Amino acid sequence: VPSIVALLGRFQNTKDPKKLGRLAEDLSAWYFRLKGYRLLARNWRTRWGEIDLVVGKGNTLVFVEVKARKNLSKGSPEEALTPHKKKKLIKLAQAFLATQKTEASHFRFDLVAVDFSHTKPQIRHYQGIIDDDGP
Repeated sequence: VPSIVALLGRFQNTKDPKKLGRLAEDLSAWYFRLKGYRLLARNWRTRWGEIDLVVGKGNTLVFVEVKARKNLSKGSPEEALTPHKKKKLIKLAQAFLATQKTEASHFRFDLVAVDFSHTKPQIRHYQGIIDDDGP
């Protein structure tokens, strides 16, 4: 994971949405490392889609969706996480668990919203975005 100084420098020059998404994922990975999590997978793909980050801490495995916005004209990053996307995340997590060995006994879905509309990026972390009853 690049240093935070390098990431913030890239933020100033980024106009490409794909690069902005990559930067948001870099910032999110950095954030989780600071919180003591291990990065287990990044951009893990199946035919159904992609999990942005999979991180672990203790006996907890976390599937992370990262959403970013450069301006809020199309809504906040949080608004981009739809019920359909939540259902897709569940399916992706099931595929991950079917193919990857893990000692984890607890599983969680988190959202990291990265708002680039300010001078400095704002990172908001939401734990447990999908409860046991589904999206």
